[in-house]
Amino acid sequence: MKPAKRNQILPILLALVTLGSTFVSCAKSADSSAPDAGTAAQTTEAETTSALSTIERKDFGGYEYRIISTNQDNRHVDVVAESETGSTLNDLVYRRNLVIEETFNVVISAEDSDFGSINSMIQRNVQAGDNPYSLYMTNSTAYSLAVSGYLLPWNSIESMDITKPWWDQKAISDMSIGGKSFLITGDISPTCLLTSECILFNKNLFDDKNIAYPYDDAFAGTWTLDKMIALTKGLTTDLNGDGEIKVDDDLYSFTLWFDAGTALFYGAGGYLSKKDESDYPVIDFDIDKISTIYDKIYKLVIENQANYSTVDHEGTFKLFKQGRAYFCDITFQKIELFLRDMEDDYGVLPLPKFDESQPSYLTNVSGAGTMVVMPKSAVDLDIIGTVTDGMAAASYDMITPSLYDVIASTKNVRDEQSSKMVQLIIRNRVYDPVRMYFIDGNNFADDLLAKKSDSVASYFASVQQRGEKQLQKLIESFIENN
Repeated sequence: MKPAKRNQILPILLALVTLGSTFVSCAKSADSSAPDAGTAAQTTEAETTSALSTIERKDFGGYEYRIISTNQDNRHVDVVAESETGSTLNDLVYRRNLVIEETFNVVISAEDSDFGSINSMIQRNVQAGDNPYSLYMTNSTAYSLAVSGYLLPWNSIESMDITKPWWDQKAISDMSIGGKSFLITGDISPTCLLTSECILFNKNLFDDKNIAYPYDDAFAGTWTLDKMIALTKGLTTDLNGDGEIKVDDDLYSFTLWFDAGTALFYGAGGYLSKKDESDYPVIDFDIDKISTIYDKIYKLVIENQANYSTVDHEGTFKLFKQGRAYFCDITFQKIELFLRDMEDDYGVLPLPKFDESQPSYLTNVSGAGTMVVMPKSAVDLDIIGTVTDGMAAASYDMITPSLYDVIASTKNVRDEQSSKMVQLIIRNRVYDPVRMYFIDGNNFADDLLAKKSDSVASYFASVQQRGEKQLQKLIESFIENN
């Protein structure tokens, strides 16, 4: 894209400062270190500077900042925006790119490919000593590149600061290996934020049953699995009276695709690993804790007769779209994909806590979410670090506060409460290494729910030894190659 003229960019920069000031204060109150992240919508003392203004403004003399990004699930929209089209996310990205070009005197060019091709490209480039791109945006499968010694750690690049709030701190702490952060993400990828999991509820069905919307509980930090279990009990209904509950005919308490079991587990504070004193992940299959969480998920899904589908992905959400499910587990990105034309109105909630003592709501992230990596063959690290950090900061200012508008473009999420929920959900995300590195046991909740089984102990007894060997081999390879 061509650099913007100053008279084009100044109004955007002014808007950036205003948006940044507002959003920084909201993000602070949503931080999981707060007494209760359920009060994310409350604002603290107003900030007076934008995120981008905290980064030193440098003139890089028209440097071509080339980006290659994954196009999975239309995620190329993170950076590829050649002009304003009227699409909310495209236009936000386009304006952000103009601001970055103006701020650092660079020319942004962007293209996309599938994540597998990007990962293979990085490996070839490092072997050949090539560096055709400034920024590589792939997904968590790039962990294998880190293990094999093809990546530079971002925390070794002096021109950027990954401790800032526009970088996802939980992703950094969870996915670091031996104190090195090879895969990072954050506001630089709005579509990664949109891979966050949430719960939707059908307002029309709630109104028909005179059920109060769960917003009060959600904002009070008391939206829990027990409350969702109590709400959904007895709601699944045989509408046609044929004596059977069928997905094509009847009304369901809850509809969810098979990976939602994992989402509910992490939302309730579950984890399958921990870090040792050297910052290496180790298996932590705490059977008592895992069983206690899973028992509640089992009641919610199996005993309360939810539609838990392992075969019909689109049909899972079609059921909710047709007004035949009270609740639906979904990612923000899939709302636009599957519910665009839904007639019933609905609201947004976080994944329920295990209980009210859980400090904050937690959000599962799809393994397909964008990860930003740096090949070992990279050059011009001062430029790349500064511009990459600036792009993330500008996204924090200009795009993230409007993510609700991206979702609301479906014309179904209309209330202020849901807008506040979106900002809360994207700031409390988790990245368990067992799941992100595809270690055996990572899909336990989905595997057991698919079988309508509650045999947690026997399941982990069958996978623990393999999982420990897989993770140990991964760490040994990392140490050998880095």
